Amino acid sequence: MEESPAPVLLLTAWHLPSMRSAARAFWLARRLDRLGREAPGCVGMHRWVSRRSVLLTSWWRSREAAESWFRSPPVRELDDRLRSLPGAEARVELREDGRARPTGG
Repeated sequence: MEESPAPVLLLTAWHLPSMRSAARAFWLARRLDRLGREAPGCVGMHRWVSRRSVLLTSWWRSREAAESWFRSPPVRELDDRLRSLPGAEARVELREDGRARPTGG
């Protein structure tokens, strides 16, 4: 039996300039987490939010599914809002090396 290919990892992270932005970022990230789990090609989704950082880690069946998700309106809305904050930093990383697999639910 052939093993299925490793999922593609999409890491999206935002570091906020202050805690004042954290509450809104939390709710937007929570919404994305829920929507992402139902998106076509999603294998897993994990959300982590601290006082000044938001991290969404998601795994996808293919690069195309990951890129489609990242271009979707809900992701673009969160990304645009958080990047527009003076002093905010953002990072997006796509990995296809097969080393990053989802664990747990």
